[in-house]
Amino acid sequence: MRTDRNDEMENKHEIEQPLRHPLAIVIRDQDKLKINKQLYKILIDKDNAIDVDLLRKKYDPYLDQYDFLVGDISSEHLRLKGFYKDCVKTAIDRKESTIADYLIEYCNPGSAYFVLELVSPVHHHSSHRKPDYRTRRRMRRQAQLNGGFKKRHVHKTKFPKHRTITTKQHKGRAHSFVIKKKG
Repeated sequence: MRTDRNDEMENKHEIEQPLRHPLAIVIRDQDKLKINKQLYKILIDKDNAIDVDLLRKKYDPYLDQYDFLVGDISSEHLRLKGFYKDCVKTAIDRKESTIADYLIEYCNPGSAYFVLELVSPVHHHSSHRKPDYRTRRRMRRQAQLNGGFKKRHVHKTKFPKHRTITTKQHKGRAHSFVIKKKG
């Protein structure tokens, strides 16, 4: 019974997994590679790591957003990872400058790998940027300092003034009374 379970575990990796995305259209031309209408320049191809058939199966349209693609082959499996240019605001481990660190830390030593740079992207980034964390925080702080409300000028309502009529009355000695009438 135990041997059956071990056989199942070994065979699990040999069975071809179902595709969760459509096959990519991959065309190679010397130092350029076209994948799903995106043109890539081949920067590094160590040990002829680019296998068009394997790349066609493993490429996911999600990878279209990246400026650099790194693929490494380990035990006949292709692993793809995307990186952005250094000027893009993203996590540091997703930037172009960390590709060398990724190859050293995550790829098997001596394994074949390739690095592709996106030359002509199909996707277009919008030029309108949403405010970053600091800008939003500054705007929120200014709103709090202003009381959180917009200042509006309020005109004072003018009430008609009442005229008062005063009359003095003397009653006896030194006391005098003042009677005021509003009118």
